[in-house]
Amino acid sequence: MPDVMIFTDASSGDPVSVALIQYGAVGAIAIMALFAVRVLFNKITEALERERARADRYEDELRKLNETVRTEYLGTLAKATEAISDALTTRRRG
Repeated sequence: MPDVMIFTDASSGDPVSVALIQYGAVGAIAIMALFAVRVLFNKITEALERERARADRYEDELRKLNETVRTEYLGTLAKATEAISDALTTRRRG
């Protein structure tokens, strides 16, 4: 029985796939492994982007809360300063 060689057109696909297909079952397993790695990489990348967006949202929320606290603190500080000033004025008169 003569040996049959299968020739593939190298321009039809990427060279890596063509080379792996020429190895038969080992090539098929390698292609599946590469596909699995790519899927896992995409999942990790998507999760990273979600976490970055989440962190950015929380950072904005924290910035707003800090601004609110700062505004309320300044109001309270102004009232406390006025109360101390009134107490000192009352003490000087008396």
